[in-house]
Order: sequence, then structure tokens, then C-alpha cells
Amino acid sequence: MKPAAREVFYTAMLRWGVGLVVFDMAGTTVQDDGMVLECFVAAAEYVGLRVSREELNDRMGLSKIAVFDELSRRQVGPGRDEEAKALRDRGYEAFCQVLEGAYARAGVAPIQGAEATFAWLHAHGARVALNTGFYRRVTDIIVRGLRWEDKVDAVVCVDDVRQGRPAPYMIHEAMQRCGVHGVDEVVVVGDTPSDMQAGRNAGARAVVGVTSGSHTASTLRRQPSTHVLPSVRELPEMIERLGRLKR
Repeated sequence: MKPAAREVFYTAMLRWGVGLVVFDMAGTTVQDDGMVLECFVAAAEYVGLRVSREELNDRMGLSKIAVFDELSRRQVGPGRDEEAKALRDRGYEAFCQVLEGAYARAGVAPIQGAEATFAWLHAHGARVALNTGFYRRVTDIIVRGLRWEDKVDAVVCVDDVRQGRPAPYMIHEAMQRCGVHGVDEVVVVGDTPSDMQAGRNAGARAVVGVTSGSHTASTLRRQPSTHVLPSVRELPEMIERLGRLKR
């Protein structure tokens, strides 16, 4: 859709009152197949961080450097800030190298139905934004690899805000970039507990968990989600149903 035509649609808004959908990337709109978790595990083992695979999976969706900061401080103990910082930096650097290498080898692919859902939202007047706990370099690698520069209206990563999930700031930044002023116009979609928590903290109209990524439906239902779907492919139907519900 041409930008001018999209503006006309947006001014009218979706008849369901949804003006912006903010999607997570890996596991939600981008195929992951456990690769990011494996990169976490490899980096932690390389620098000697004592952490289980389950603990790392619980932290998916969070700022990656914040994860290494938390785990490093836990391991070295209180009052040893310089040692913790050094361990954090080594772990995060190892993670970045492993992750970028993994994407270079495996490439990137969209979750089935993601691009069709983006197109449906645009055709009905909504904006589409991505947000991610990845840093800018790998975020750009993914977006360029998928050729999504013209398929989404904003891409926000953890480097763009003062604090990552579960804080709501990436969602707020996406709203600002897309010219959306009310959180009651926003739907947040993700595959991790931190996605659900960030959506709740932002006050989004709907917070949608998808099971295409790192967590199960039961896990996501225990979080502050309003809906849980198999994937983003089912989102248009959900939004149509949302329009028939009174807030």
C-alpha cells in the first residue's frame, strides 16, 4: 500500500479500534527453533556461568545484557561489582558472537503467516511495529535478511530505550514512532512471559501470547495475557472477534 493511501486508512482506523500491533521478533514473527536459547547456553558455558537451560529459557525476551548482568551478580555475590561486570561483559560478548554466527549460517525466515498478517493489518488501517530484546546490530541483520524494511512501520530494539522488558518502554517508543497516542488502540503480541508483562505494563488493549516460540500455552496463560493463539496467523480472526466485544 502506498504511504498516502495508508494514511487515509489509518485516519479512519480499524473499525475494531486497533491502530497499532506491536510484535516480538524471534519466536513470534521470526522462526527460532530454539536457536537463541542454544546461543545463550553456549555463551554461559563458555564463560563459566552456572545456570540451567530452564533458567535461561525463563529469561527469553528480556534484554540480553540484563540477563548476563543478573546471572553474573548472582554468581559472584554481593560487593564484587567489578568482577560481576567483567563476567557480564565476557558472557554478553560471547553471546553476541555466537548469535551473529548462528544467523549468518542458518539465515532467517518468517513464522508462517507473519507477512500475511502484516499485510492484513495494513490493509485495514493499522500500523505494524516490531520490538525485541536483541541489540541493534542483530536486529538489523534479521530485518534486512527478511526484507521487512517496507513491511513494518517501526522496529524498536532494547538499545533504543532506557530499560527493556518487562518495562513498557519499547511499546511506548513504537507508539511514538507510529503516531499512535492511546494504549487502548494497541495490541501486543509475543511468545514469552516478558512480552506479556510488558504489554500489561503498557496498558495495551490486548496482550496476545503465541505458542510458536519458547513457551507453552499454559505458561502464557499464567501471565497477564488476554488471548493465547497458536501463531500470529490467527491474529486477524482474533482482532475481528475483539471488535465485537465491549471493553
